[in-house]
Order: sequence, then structure tokens, then C-alpha cells
Amino acid sequence: MTGTRRRGATLEDAILDAGWVQLIDKGYPGFTFEAIAERAKTGKAALYRRWPDKEALLLAVLAHQGFAPSAEIPDTGSLREDVLTLMRSANRRGEHAAALFSSILSAYFDNEITLTPAQLRTQLFGDQSRALTQVVQHAVSRGDLSPEGLPPQIVRLPSDLLRHELIMTLSRVPDETIVDIVDNVFLPLATDPRRTSRG
Repeated sequence: MTGTRRRGATLEDAILDAGWVQLIDKGYPGFTFEAIAERAKTGKAALYRRWPDKEALLLAVLAHQGFAPSAEIPDTGSLREDVLTLMRSANRRGEHAAALFSSILSAYFDNEITLTPAQLRTQLFGDQSRALTQVVQHAVSRGDLSPEGLPPQIVRLPSDLLRHELIMTLSRVPDETIVDIVDNVFLPLATDPRRTSRG
């Protein structure tokens, strides 16, 4: 409303929304307190009162948009459906995540940001490795997989392949590609009887 001074959560939401638009439009180099304050129609002091620096504001903007290090763990009763659910959830935000990863990663190599590539990857794509490990543990508990467990390289494989597709294309991955990764790459490796019968 014109003439109404925004405070508290209302102002903070406006700043974080403006920060997201600025990040998408101009990338990390254009993600400045001045530009965001201008978009949010507020003063820079309102930003500095809440976030000490550009990096803290970046993390707040990403969290506000639903990018978070944790991933919800599905438990559908099926290893295949659990992995598909995780991958589809990551893919929904993948287009922006991949583009932002590229933009912010370049800032890392230019020494403009202290977040490591691993921290950045987790912030943007979620901790899929932890989530997949728990999904596999559920499958072992149900008797769907051998109790010997899987090598970490196989556990991580679905998320590694999805992230590769996202970063290479900077767009959402077609669902048929996700199904192909699960059905024709991950599941054959995860359920291969030769893996547990060696020796």
C-alpha cells in the first residue's frame, strides 16, 4: 500500500524476493546491497541490520526460495519410487539451481565468495547423498537390498548423474531421463547379485 511503511517480516520478505530477482537477472556479480535495496524500494540500512554481508544475504535469499541443505526423505515402501521421488524433487528447482551454481562458482574462483563448491552444491541441490543413504537403509530394512549395503559411489550415482544433466543443460531434466537413470543405471547396479557373491 502506498504510504505504508513496511516493517518486520513484510519488509524482510520484500528484500528477499528482490534479492532473488536480482540474482536471477544479474547473477552473483550484480547481487549487491545497493541494487537489492533499490528493487525492494528500501534503504541499504534495512539490509545491513539483518545481514552482515553479501554472502549471508545470499544464503537467506536461497533459503527463502526453498533451497536448503536438507532433503526430505521419502518412504514409499519401494526403493525405485523413493529414488524417483528424491530426484524429481531436486529436478523441480534444477533449472535455477544449475544456472546459479555456475554463476556463484565463478565468483568462488574469483575469490569473491568463501562458500566452497561443496557447500554451494549442498545449498542449491540439497544433501542428496545423505537422503539416498537413508533411502537405501530403508530398502535394506525391508529386505529389498542385501544387508551388505552398497558402495557410496553407487548410492550417490542417481544424484551425481542428475546434477551433471542439470549443470550441462541449465534446464530441467526430462522425466524420462530421470526414469532411465533409476531403471537402467542405478537399480541394476544396486541389485546386481554379483556384487554380494564375490569371494
